[in-house]
Amino acid sequence: MQNTIIGIDLVDVKRFNNFDFKSKLAKNIFSENELKAINKKSKSSETLAGKFAAKEAVKKTLEENVKLNIIEVLSEKNGRPYINFQDKNLKRKYSPKISITHSNMQAIAVCLTEIIL
Repeated sequence: MQNTIIGIDLVDVKRFNNFDFKSKLAKNIFSENELKAINKKSKSSETLAGKFAAKEAVKKTLEENVKLNIIEVLSEKNGRPYINFQDKNLKRKYSPKISITHSNMQAIAVCLTEIIL
């Protein structure tokens, strides 16, 4: 039996202007892989906001309370975002699909998660 849960989140991009990639906050929100990939982008504020919105959208679909840096938002070669949980139990229990979009002012993400019972 499978249940499907939807989560959505909206973030103001300006929250991530002048973001300190080496701060404790950065490490609590983003994984090392994410920080390296984002730091290379020219529109890092929009990317950070989009990934943060995605993490919050995913988190809203989970039964457990997890730290944001356990939820990795990565991209396939074609740019499509996907979720990688840095926890084996979460990987076995959940199958999330994510969509992210942003403007220069806001980012929004929607997550559709199948809970595998």
